[in-house]
Amino acid sequence: MYSRVKIPKQTSNSSLAAGLEVDGDFGYSSAHESRLFRYSTGHQRGLEMSKFLSSVGQKKLARELASCGSYLLFRDYFTVREVRLKSGYFCNQNLLCPLCAIRRAARLLDSYMRRFEFLLEENPDARCFFVTLTVKNGEDLANVFEHLKVSLKRMYQARRDHLKNPSKNRHVEAAKAFAGVHSIEVKRGLNSRLYHPHVHCIWICQDDIDAQRLSDEWLHFTGDSYIVDVSMFDQKKAVLKTFLELFKYVLKFSETSLADNWHISQTLRRCRLVDSFGSFRGIKLDDLRDFYDDLPFVDLFYRYSHLERAYRLHSQSVVWKS
Repeated sequence: MYSRVKIPKQTSNSSLAAGLEVDGDFGYSSAHESRLFRYSTGHQRGLEMSKFLSSVGQKKLARELASCGSYLLFRDYFTVREVRLKSGYFCNQNLLCPLCAIRRAARLLDSYMRRFEFLLEENPDARCFFVTLTVKNGEDLANVFEHLKVSLKRMYQARRDHLKNPSKNRHVEAAKAFAGVHSIEVKRGLNSRLYHPHVHCIWICQDDIDAQRLSDEWLHFTGDSYIVDVSMFDQKKAVLKTFLELFKYVLKFSETSLADNWHISQTLRRCRLVDSFGSFRGIKLDDLRDFYDDLPFVDLFYRYSHLERAYRLHSQSVVWKS
């Protein structure tokens, strides 16, 4: 049975909304205001991109970005001290809209962190590595991105070939990983103006990765690039930081001009930028919604204020369940 208590309209954030945050759509911390600030900053950049899109004739897309994040509904499950983003209007243009990019990163972070924890329970002696692979910078983003994608495909195909028939196919360092996930990031040099796509990976292995051998192999797969970075991270202390690095934005909006942002989004819009292999695949995650179904909550409804360039609490209501 439900009982709803309506709380009068507020003109500023009340104590019910203060001090709570989800890093993404899951988790809890004492900084809800910080989260709203990040969302406000993202929405403001989306509004700037909307104006740019209008100027180049993309009227429909411009309207989508202008409306994205105009309101947000958070749900505060106060008995378990968790706040989750429940709903809102979103454009899902992750390469153009920082707000949608934040939400995408949060979903990926939650999904793969839970998979990672499961795999570490099954393999407590596993060694975890953060691997970065680069290719030579270039003027044509489509060409250098394709070069990176094809080289990565060659390496993972060599991994599969070796695992399928070790006696026939030569060993590659990637074959040491029984689970892996990667994401692609794109930068553009401030001085050179060359595009620099690169891939960040998390590999879960039974043995150490030999960075020099990986570099030699990467040169073989790319034909012209050998720069790699390999670092082992503590599976207990540095996991969150490492996964945040992996699933950060495909591009840094604050360092990318609106024109470059538009060009990158058009070039990469049909490209797969996140993928996994091995034991990361096939893991079925429990639906977290079941856990929250019987909990009381406070709905916090926010609207974006163009005058203040920030989200302001518009109304809130409490639902008790019995």
